[in-house]
Amino acid sequence: MRTRRIVQASLVSAAMAGSALFVGGQASGSAPAPADKPAGPSIMDCSHDHSNKDSGEGRVDADWLRYRVGPHTSCAALGQEPRGTLIYYHCFVGDFPNSWTWGRVSGTNKQGWFADRYLSDDGARKRC
Repeated sequence: MRTRRIVQASLVSAAMAGSALFVGGQASGSAPAPADKPAGPSIMDCSHDHSNKDSGEGRVDADWLRYRVGPHTSCAALGQEPRGTLIYYHCFVGDFPNSWTWGRVSGTNKQGWFADRYLSDDGARKRC
């Protein structure tokens, strides 16, 4: 599964690089057109939208894994779970190996962002 995420990220990067050559019939060296609306939240933003789009699950694959209020290590930790804990996946943000899954700890109401690199199968498959 990790390979699939890396290949997807590479394809997206290649597509974006190719589309950067021409924008609106002009070379991309020209000034970009103003955006109609502000960009969505960055992965560095600790308040990130999420919803339950994924029916997958996986286990913590680290001695202890903190889950956080946002998808970044600078976001506050809500708690931590030991190796082998079952996590129900909802969705993910970012690109592997820097992707994060919003999930719920099995048998509890504890929810938060888990770093995919520390989940047994690299986290959720559906983007938030």
